[in-house]
Amino acid sequence: MSSPALMEKLFQTAVDIEAEAPEPTTRWLTFSLLENRYAIEIDQIREILRPCEPTPVPGAPNWMLGVINLRGAIVTVLSLHTMLNRPVPEPSEQQRVLVTDITGEPVGLTVDAVGDVWNAPDRLFEPAPKVADSKEALPVAGVFQRKDYPLMVLDVQAVLGRIGALV
Repeated sequence: MSSPALMEKLFQTAVDIEAEAPEPTTRWLTFSLLENRYAIEIDQIREILRPCEPTPVPGAPNWMLGVINLRGAIVTVLSLHTMLNRPVPEPSEQQRVLVTDITGEPVGLTVDAVGDVWNAPDRLFEPAPKVADSKEALPVAGVFQRKDYPLMVLDVQAVLGRIGALV
């Protein structure tokens, strides 16, 4: 086979492979808080825990529930309800603590319930418009429109940044 013919065949093979490539997707952990449904990129979650009684930290803000020992690592547990100036619900079997360490330190975020792991096509993600920070809402990076409801993507970096600004 001549060199130009070989190059054309290789080029066509590359085009065919690219056309068959699967659509890019991201895995999301869904959860509920108050009346809203949220998602966090699964890679940002280190662990999901059942709530336990954290050790209070004297002088800490009211949204910092305290700290727990997770296999030798100290995890600060935060109440998203209190951060939003909403009442903390009664304990339930569905409540969980989502542990993330995207800042280098493990932090636990309380949620009302964990939903499912959703493998979403990236093309369905709609970035959130830039709006002023509100103490009545969690910062979101964007939204997915699922069949029956919108699923807001929690901006974990912004949540933790807000906490840093409040301390």
